[in-house]
Amino acid sequence: MPNPFAANVGGYRPDLDGLRGIAVAAVVAYHLELPFATGGFVGVDVFFVLSGYLITRLIAEEMRSGAFSLARFYERRIRRIVPAMVFVCACTTAMAIAFLLPDELKRYSSSLIAAAFSYSNVWFFDNSGYFDPGSGTQPLLHTWSLGIEEQFYIVFPLLLLAVFRWRPRALGTVIWLAFAASLVASVVLLPEHPAATFYLLHTRAWELLTGSILALGLLPRPASQAQREIAVAAGIVAIAVAVFGFTSKTPFPGASALLPCIGTALAIWASEGGEAAGSRFLKFRPLMFLGLISYSLYLWHWPLIVFSKLATSEHLAWTEQVSLAVVMVGLAIFTWHFVEQPFRRRGAGAFSRRAIFASGPLGLGALAASAWALIALGGIPERFPETVLQIAAAREDASPLREKCHSHAGSKSFDDTCVLGDDVAPSVIVYGDSHGAEFSAVLGEFAKPRHASVRQITASGCPPASGFTYARRSACSEYNDRMLERLTSIAPSTVVLASYSLTWSREFPDQFWPGIERTIIALRGAGHRVIVLGPVPDLPSASGIPAAVARWAALGGDPSDYSFEQHDDEIHDVEARLSTIATAQGAIFLPISQEICSGSRCKAYQDGAVLYFDNNHLSMSGAQLIASRLLVPVIWPEPELSGMHASAP
Repeated sequence: MPNPFAANVGGYRPDLDGLRGIAVAAVVAYHLELPFATGGFVGVDVFFVLSGYLITRLIAEEMRSGAFSLARFYERRIRRIVPAMVFVCACTTAMAIAFLLPDELKRYSSSLIAAAFSYSNVWFFDNSGYFDPGSGTQPLLHTWSLGIEEQFYIVFPLLLLAVFRWRPRALGTVIWLAFAASLVASVVLLPEHPAATFYLLHTRAWELLTGSILALGLLPRPASQAQREIAVAAGIVAIAVAVFGFTSKTPFPGASALLPCIGTALAIWASEGGEAAGSRFLKFRPLMFLGLISYSLYLWHWPLIVFSKLATSEHLAWTEQVSLAVVMVGLAIFTWHFVEQPFRRRGAGAFSRRAIFASGPLGLGALAASAWALIALGGIPERFPETVLQIAAAREDASPLREKCHSHAGSKSFDDTCVLGDDVAPSVIVYGDSHGAEFSAVLGEFAKPRHASVRQITASGCPPASGFTYARRSACSEYNDRMLERLTSIAPSTVVLASYSLTWSREFPDQFWPGIERTIIALRGAGHRVIVLGPVPDLPSASGIPAAVARWAALGGDPSDYSFEQHDDEIHDVEARLSTIATAQGAIFLPISQEICSGSRCKAYQDGAVLYFDNNHLSMSGAQLIASRLLVPVIWPEPELSGMHASAP
């Protein structure tokens, strides 16, 4: 194999700025939730390939000429990455102090420390998932990709330097082996470890190494102009297919990431040692300009989107999307011109290497120090009145029995399930996923003075639908079979079915609807009275309903006036289908939404309490309100016991 360091790496390529422009536009469009860019998250993969190509090309050229220096390399990385990052993170921290609740601010501060020390990807792997609803409330979530790149920049030059000194002709073999190992790890680990595969360097390195392979000339250059034209066209089409065709449900990265990465590689390869006419599209001036400001735009776009969503607790209207796009581009231009460029400038009047090596760590250290201070101050709760903090505390109003009685992996046996209430055989069973946990605890409280008891059979992510299973909860089907086998063999009782039916019916309709019907048929066949609870209205894009109500109150609003939008067509469709299935089998259907919503607006605060502890689970207060109005009159139709407090069982 020829010595890769001898490759002619060439000079500036404007088409690469066009690719950067496509990448950042895709990411911004995806995060703004524009309906056509459902796979815009692959813009990050385009960035990875470009970064691997450009960094490797730079190192290889300097090693070829004998001018490579680790000090110079890291100086350039600091100039390129740190000033804009420190500036944007400082501004984001100011917004966080002004806007985030104490616990949110502490969490933000922890992520800021991770960003400052280049391990954001590891921090977010430990603390959230990129496609999880709650991830939309993390202002620095986007820095996970910077963590990947910065870790690569630390390891990769050392690898190249070592191979160059000892076995330069083995470099191609080393790069190909590293590429293959990382790609195989990404594909193999994705089904069982999706978060780790998404966030960690060892399963993402192959994407950067794709660019390295091109930069080192480990592939033959295009043999003809026709090959160039086909390659650039195929590359752009591949990226477009991923941007417009992928969704958050696409298994990713794994094999799916090959499409945008190969597409980017083809677009780069097409102009290696020549120029493809098709690359003119990539030299479209607005696209190239987006590429020039892409780093600053990437840094700014996500915090602005997060704080805008937190302010409204709703999906962004198109006018807000347009306004945000204008603001983030304006801030990116400002940052590129007044922060990025001065630090990247060389020659007379430029910052010296000594100044760069001093100011870079100093800026990052200042960010980390401010974050530690905010954590030590407990998120500065003094910023808010006590009423706001009390509302925010509703996030803790989950069932106190969740740890003891709720199964987080569908691992409990029937005999291990909890019996709540009086010391008698249970006459009521709550069977469901996590949406049944609070109802179990509340009904147990209602049962005790009635000399009755309630059995809790609830498991996270496992709706009471026979045969239901999916990748993250592969044990659900076996768990439900086990529970139904026992339920159909015990004395008849009242069985309450509770589930996150809005999500299950949307994401797994072919499993959920037949499964819930089979469960009802089996229970009715065993003589049980069955009560099917309707879906709980949810707010999937929010930081949590308690935080949303608290923010509303902090801005001077009356908590009782806070409401959130629910797609009433969807919830009514689910209610109608559940009602039809229940009625056909002689079961009872109880719609929860009618106690919370009026039309498309749903109240989150009633009778002095927040009805949710996150964005879709009813709090103990919320479950108590629903149970007292809907469940108790059906389960125990006798008059209320005398002397009971109106809001207590």
